[in-house]
Amino acid sequence: MKVKFVQRLVTTLVFLALLAVQAAARDQDQASTRGATANPSPPVARIAPKIFKEHGRRRIDNYDWLRRGDDPAVLAHLKAENAYAVARLNSIQPLIDELDKELHQRADGASLSPDFHFAGYVYQRRIAEGARFPTIVRHRPVPGASEQIVLDIERLAAGHAQYDLAQYFVSPDGDLVGFTVDFTGGRLHRIFVRNIVSGEVTDTGIKDADSNLVFSSDSKWLFYIRMEPKTLRSYQLWRHKLGTHASRDKLVYEENDPTFELSLGSSKSTRYILLKAEHQQTSEIRYLRADQPSGELKIIEPRRQGMHYDADHIGDTFYIRTNLNAPDFRMVRAPETAPHAANWIDTINETPGRLIADFEIFDTFIALVEEHDALQSVRVFRFADMRESTVPMPVDIGVAEINFAQGAANREASASVLQLRVSGPLHPDAVYDFDTRTGQLALSKQSRDWRWFDPQAYEAKRIAAPAPDGDSIPVTLMYRKDMLRAGGNPTLVTGYGAYGSSLQPEFPDSWVSLVDRGFVLAQAHVRGGQEMGRRWHDQGRMQHKHNSFTDFIAATEALIARGHADPRRIFAHGASAGGLLVAAVANLRPDLYAGIVAEVPFVDVITTMSDPAAPLTTLEYEEWGNPAIKEQYDNMIDYSPYDNVTPKAYPAMFVTAAMNDSQVGFHEPAKWVARLRATKTDGNELLFMTDMAGGHTGTSGRFGSTGEEARIIAWLIAHAQ
Repeated sequence: MKVKFVQRLVTTLVFLALLAVQAAARDQDQASTRGATANPSPPVARIAPKIFKEHGRRRIDNYDWLRRGDDPAVLAHLKAENAYAVARLNSIQPLIDELDKELHQRADGASLSPDFHFAGYVYQRRIAEGARFPTIVRHRPVPGASEQIVLDIERLAAGHAQYDLAQYFVSPDGDLVGFTVDFTGGRLHRIFVRNIVSGEVTDTGIKDADSNLVFSSDSKWLFYIRMEPKTLRSYQLWRHKLGTHASRDKLVYEENDPTFELSLGSSKSTRYILLKAEHQQTSEIRYLRADQPSGELKIIEPRRQGMHYDADHIGDTFYIRTNLNAPDFRMVRAPETAPHAANWIDTINETPGRLIADFEIFDTFIALVEEHDALQSVRVFRFADMRESTVPMPVDIGVAEINFAQGAANREASASVLQLRVSGPLHPDAVYDFDTRTGQLALSKQSRDWRWFDPQAYEAKRIAAPAPDGDSIPVTLMYRKDMLRAGGNPTLVTGYGAYGSSLQPEFPDSWVSLVDRGFVLAQAHVRGGQEMGRRWHDQGRMQHKHNSFTDFIAATEALIARGHADPRRIFAHGASAGGLLVAAVANLRPDLYAGIVAEVPFVDVITTMSDPAAPLTTLEYEEWGNPAIKEQYDNMIDYSPYDNVTPKAYPAMFVTAAMNDSQVGFHEPAKWVARLRATKTDGNELLFMTDMAGGHTGTSGRFGSTGEEARIIAWLIAHAQ
């Protein structure tokens, strides 16, 4: 009861805070119309020193109290920051409104998903004009076949401010669809089952679940993963009998190593349920016959430190992607009766510098996704002779991929046509069909971005920036041909550089509105991703993390040296771990930038990584380090943005947070901004806005983020004047 009371109290306070922010905005508008000055004073967070003793040193944190989200004083401070930001943005509100309308119109219908075949049906995803969410429908692939609604997500989401339907899965008999929903943005899901024929939706009573589900072959059992509510670690596999209460569910497997988490899937053959345990550098896969739901989980190959592998199944064979003796991965196969590493047979060899990032298997061929040269391409090999069928790439700079959101492609094992999504700076999303028999690539579907975007008006190019250690950092540029200026344009440099997640040269969506107003958009493919293969990640993590920051600075300096960027009007942007990147750069070279945008930035590195109960901490020791180990602590404290704020001039900054963010707690940017306000010596603008209802990726739905994006773009334009 105490927990429920606190939850209600927090909900009430958040609601009151939202009302206060809205009231502040109205008051500011009224003051503006009366001729009042829009020059309010920034909030000042109270100082309450807390001393941390770590490895023989004292670390003083004046703002640790901001971690407590149920404290009315914390909510009052966030409210004050929001009201201050609203007041400061009032002078550019007409531009914000213009951009919001533009982004809203461009987002309307822009989501792209191909039709796909699965288990005797053709599935389609539709979205009505003005709707926030799509409808999933299906029909038999015969003329005149009637249509069935699989999920009307717009109707299901009615009345919910936040409704993230993460995944859906149709049962083998085709009668049911299981789906998972996050109602807060905090990544904890509830599980529902809908009868496709009757339309009845059943709440299974299962909460705190991961997003993935698998049905047993007889469609009577549902497998799912539970998450630790506090750490958000996926750690238990459960079996649920449909039609029974969740209290009768059976625990199948529990992962007791706190540095590992679980993920769940079904093999392409649908014969096996696959359970993967992994952390940053190591993985292990168990498999279970889908027609034996009470059977025993078996291990493909026991975990070994530093060995990573993924597996899928077709026919009587497991196909496995592994870095064993191949840092950039190779493909092997093994019989389903004995899939251990001793029986692995090389199928496709490693190509150094071209990381095999993903794969899909079919009855007659295998498709690979490779990351290389800050690009992404697809290769296809026919099983009959293992000869490669060349897949044409419609763009010089761009990305091709074969996995789509919610598994909406390449589901049918018997297919001879591979579906690809292609995107690039000058190429809005489009779906292509590659016929593996003829080698022909045919356009299948284009996003609505093609209706308003004219590729001929823009140019994309690639430059290389020399890093301090002699490596070469790829930088992708996009700009309007008719808006180039002598001496360089205002430029936004964006980066990420963590987890081996590459910053892909895809179509920049809302950033086109910034490019249309004279900006050069530059993507710095810094180390920490895997744009240049696995070494790119290894050289940007742990003890080598500083490379990410110096790479970003080198990219910025190269843009100036080559005349692309006006040195007085360069801005940096990063989100989440990319927020850490630009925040660290702000400490190292604040003189380079006119402004910095840090969205939900991970900036309080030492405090967060020192708390094993915090979400993601134990899973990320091999990305950032473990502060309990002195050598790793010393490395992290040296760059932690929060701990390295010093009295000096900083650029103008726009910082965001989200109250329900389970990946980067709202308190991290809140503390960082408070320390910056109390320490920095300049008079440059510092804005901090917290989404009081959203999660790490913002508010759900097609239009959920347009308001925030419009504010950021307008702020950049205003500061570039």
